[in-house]
Amino acid sequence: MHDKDKAFETSDALLRSLEFCIIDLETTGGNPDTEKIIEIGLVKIENRKISEERSFLINPQKEIPDFVQKLTGIRRADVEHSPKIEEVIDEIVQFIGSSILVAHNTSFDVPFLNGVLKKLQRPTLENKVICTNIMTKYMIPDIMSSNLNYMASIFGIHHSQAHRAVEDARATGLLLLKYLDIFEAKNIRKVNQLYYPRNKFELDRAIIEPSEGIEKVHQVIGQIEHPCVLTIKGDNGVILTILPVKNPRAELDDLKAYLDEFRWSQIHLRLCGPFIEGLFFMNSNFVKIPESYRKKTIDYLEAKHPLPPAPKFMDEHDFVVTPHLINGQFIVYSFLNFSPYSQLVFKFPSHKKKLHQFLLGQVARFETQQKGKKKVFIHNDLKDIFLSLFSNALAQEPHVYQTLKIADLRDEQKRYLDRIEELSVGQADRYKFPVKHL
Repeated sequence: MHDKDKAFETSDALLRSLEFCIIDLETTGGNPDTEKIIEIGLVKIENRKISEERSFLINPQKEIPDFVQKLTGIRRADVEHSPKIEEVIDEIVQFIGSSILVAHNTSFDVPFLNGVLKKLQRPTLENKVICTNIMTKYMIPDIMSSNLNYMASIFGIHHSQAHRAVEDARATGLLLLKYLDIFEAKNIRKVNQLYYPRNKFELDRAIIEPSEGIEKVHQVIGQIEHPCVLTIKGDNGVILTILPVKNPRAELDDLKAYLDEFRWSQIHLRLCGPFIEGLFFMNSNFVKIPESYRKKTIDYLEAKHPLPPAPKFMDEHDFVVTPHLINGQFIVYSFLNFSPYSQLVFKFPSHKKKLHQFLLGQVARFETQQKGKKKVFIHNDLKDIFLSLFSNALAQEPHVYQTLKIADLRDEQKRYLDRIEELSVGQADRYKFPVKHL
């Protein structure tokens, strides 16, 4: 195995030097002390390609519960003439060898297999381990569901038989290969970064250092098709600006001139899905910008978006719902108590109940604690341009937003949920993320 701190000349050289073995188990249950393996799938990746596969049906010597049969499609008759685990364990361990072990849920598969090895009085596996489920959560921090089926659908991975071991192992391997391509594009240099892909490998953001040059910043901005947030950091990590950008490609020339005004130590670009999410992020973090730099942000926005004031905008709506950056997720903003803590990201339709309860909770707080008075936490310097931009976003793209009043929530038929469902169908995969990413 390579030392975790060893650096390679190129990302491709590092990734091609690694050998992975993807493993997936199907079992009679979740407890390795009492349950048995009924199927093992193994997929080997060498030189950034799937090189070999193995599949084993195992006789568990016990009944397969009905729910497992329904989940996997594996019946007692399918395994009654299959080998026992002790008859194939040597072949399995030999196939794994010294590879990096990969699974979409290593906290289940690896301990379960090691439990079997202990029972058979064999040495347990000490291989390095990567979990593509955890890797997904590092690389797509805001994702609410990272199960294998969903990830396969997002990345266009063929996954015909979920909960069959070699099919799941192959899908996991193909997901890993997608991630290896991303690691290369983001210039991975050390093996250790595979295990902890944070602060550099998130798919919704790019971090540019001065050594990469301002042209790198221009290049990344020119590739962004949807709204983003530009953060400029100066000496000692001080934030000099947080700028929501509505149309990065169209604003590139203006942004070049804007960037020339700063001596920067780092530039962050982050996809934000709807433009209003960028506004919200700016408002939440505006206090971190030194006073001497705040006017630069406001001046840019006012020059780029000469809009009429919208002082009554917050009174016109109680809630706004809009698609999140990640397909299938939505953001709801509460105007009853407008603060960094009054928004919720949820999946639709699986979180219908959670969404309804959140909205009712906001109304209850508004009526009891706030005595029917809206609270709006917008930085004073930002308030005018913030409200104008927020109002304009809803007016320009009404099909992207669903506005709600308290009365909508009190409709016994909950028809407002149907309206949100129409929004989810009409705006499905609006931002093409994470397939299109930074």
